[in-house]
Amino acid sequence: MIEWRETYSVGIEKLDEQHRNLFQYSNDLESGIKNGAVSKQTLEGALKFLGSYVKGHFSQEEACMFKYACPMAKQNSMAHQKFIEAYKNFQDIIIKDDDHEGTLKQLHHFLETWLVDHICKIDVQLKPCVK
Repeated sequence: MIEWRETYSVGIEKLDEQHRNLFQYSNDLESGIKNGAVSKQTLEGALKFLGSYVKGHFSQEEACMFKYACPMAKQNSMAHQKFIEAYKNFQDIIIKDDDHEGTLKQLHHFLETWLVDHICKIDVQLKPCVK
């Protein structure tokens, strides 16, 4: 599990709240996997959550990065595109594959990696620009 820390703040409360929600969702997903709460519905629910997250968060964050002239703005946008591609790939996998547990574990691993490599390294670069 990866716990939210204030050092991950980007300095904009709405974005920080969305990030905290993603951290919590990842942890809830991990708990569900450990407890055996794995099904096609769980996997579809995870993709629905991430789809909603992408629609509601990425454009807001990108707008803030450009508004505050964050030097990571372009890299951030490119990373978001890669996330969307991976998301679409997971959508394809659940249609073709019956290994829901394996796919859910892959999705969780992808999400944890995203939290560490994206939010904790790229997104946090916005904070000095906001000040």
